[in-house]
Amino acid sequence: MSGNFKQNWRGLVPWLVAAVVLVLIPRFSVGSGTEFTSDILIFAIMAVGLYVQIGLLGLVNFGFSAFFGLGGYLGALLLMRGSHSLLISLPLTVLATALVAGVFGWIALKTREIAFTMITLTFAQLLYVLAVANDGWTGGVNGLSGIPRPELPKAIAQPLGLTLNSDAGFYYFVLVMFVLVLWFVHTLSRSRMGAVFAGIRENEERMVVLGYATQHYKLAGFVISGAIGGIAGYMNATLFGFTGPGSLFWTVSGEAILMVILGGASSLLGPVVGAAVYVGLSHYAVSYTDHWRLFVGCAFIALVLFAPQGIVKIAQGGLRRVLPGGRRPDAGLAVGKEPTP
Repeated sequence: MSGNFKQNWRGLVPWLVAAVVLVLIPRFSVGSGTEFTSDILIFAIMAVGLYVQIGLLGLVNFGFSAFFGLGGYLGALLLMRGSHSLLISLPLTVLATALVAGVFGWIALKTREIAFTMITLTFAQLLYVLAVANDGWTGGVNGLSGIPRPELPKAIAQPLGLTLNSDAGFYYFVLVMFVLVLWFVHTLSRSRMGAVFAGIRENEERMVVLGYATQHYKLAGFVISGAIGGIAGYMNATLFGFTGPGSLFWTVSGEAILMVILGGASSLLGPVVGAAVYVGLSHYAVSYTDHWRLFVGCAFIALVLFAPQGIVKIAQGGLRRVLPGGRRPDAGLAVGKEPTP
């Protein structure tokens, strides 16, 4: 018992440290540090949403920007022309994004591999063209600006003294959503559905023979992934008070895929680390050169060549040497196992 307790405690230490740091960031950050950390967490949520498709199901979606951008536009329109309430605008945005993901997924999942990748890319570009062409609802090429931040229910805001109009208040909102999304996907990966997802990823034909309706499971994963992307888009638009057609463009999908691969698609921690590294590099590199993407691209190529499993695997190797006999820092956050017949 004593040995198991020590191992469990060692595995929890990195998570406890990370939790304390995240909670204290608004207190110790200077300048736009709180806003910058909110931006990292939002993109981490987006990357986790894509991880559901890439990591759990093995689906390479090159049109994930459709859900990110759609979440931003829907959230903006609801807040600007409807209700400012968080409890109305966010659920409606997530529901609408999930419905669109259901339609897109129902069509796209009739194809496989490169055809699936290309049709998802086509869907995202279709929404991009519609956003650029429609000046009335989307603002055309100029996008929508002056988006108000949502309002917390008074029952929550008054006792805590929080408002989402402050950087600290909005940061804690983003942090709570980040934790909830992380917990949800972690629970999903360890559930029976997550085990079926893993089976589909490894050998879909075998799962069909075992009697699983793989198309239904893939569509469910596609919808869940799209809904999470909508959450990230909603928060991105309300963080900066702006959303534009660029959020729907295929390059955003490429960045999301890069985040997942950069951190590693073998565990839930991977996309989070990948998002932090990518956003951090882009934020600081742009102040030195306009060609920062070249350096990020070179770093990515080097990682793929020498550490194809991602940054998390590299870090795990180092931590195993520091904490011999301890659990891996991402223990319990690995992808689900294939179900047994």
